[in-house]
Amino acid sequence: FDNVLFGPQTEVFEVSGMPMVDNCMSGYNSSIFAYGQTGAGKTHTMLGQIDKSKSPSERGLAPRVFEYLFQKIGEEEDAKGRDSLRYSCRCSFLEIYNETITDLLNPSATNLQIREDTHGCFVEYLTETEVLNVDDVLTLMRHGAENRHTGETRLNRESSRSHSVFTCTVEKTSKASNGVTSVICSRLNLIDLAGSERVHGGALGGSHAVGNHFKEAVHINKSLTTLGRVIMELVEAQRSGRLGRHIPYRDSRLTFLLQDS
Repeated sequence: FDNVLFGPQTEVFEVSGMPMVDNCMSGYNSSIFAYGQTGAGKTHTMLGQIDKSKSPSERGLAPRVFEYLFQKIGEEEDAKGRDSLRYSCRCSFLEIYNETITDLLNPSATNLQIREDTHGCFVEYLTETEVLNVDDVLTLMRHGAENRHTGETRLNRESSRSHSVFTCTVEKTSKASNGVTSVICSRLNLIDLAGSERVHGGALGGSHAVGNHFKEAVHINKSLTTLGRVIMELVEAQRSGRLGRHIPYRDSRLTFLLQDS
């Protein structure tokens, strides 16, 4: 790890959020994962108190990230002129529950499939909504969060039982003095992972999940294991210089979807 944070939500944003927004503005796909055991506070860290007027200090990473993103967009457009530089943003929100993808902005659209084209991976028929400011983004987040799968376990009264992926596609259109127009697209992904859990054993005695909760735990743990393997393989490929080595992206929906981010 690079940092151990004990401070407020602002510190998490400054260490993790700001660099990712800067990367995205430079044209690179970027992802922020909230990972940990069930009940550790992942959703609180990612979303926190979305409503700024109620408890500003408790706002999570996501509201702060998008405030910063639209601030940077406004500054760049004002500096270069909107006739020569224009940004547009589109957002989507999905969950992966038992390896099934559902559109959180349109919950009737479920069992969606991941496709590939020349631009990379995408989810077929997933809702994408244009957003103009941070309030538009937070409205989508609130709406999607209400449709997410949660459940009570022995370790957490409101445990997230699915991975959620909120994606903002940033499109930068610039026009050079010679009249040539260029378009650069990048994606910023905020991923709130389902909590890992031991069904039996562990320091807290395990979740003792049975029935549907046991099935959920199996899918969650398998998906998180795959994510860990992919990250380790990427690190090893970078260290060894063997960039052509096999990375098991297709072993889970989450890693397959995010392989270019």
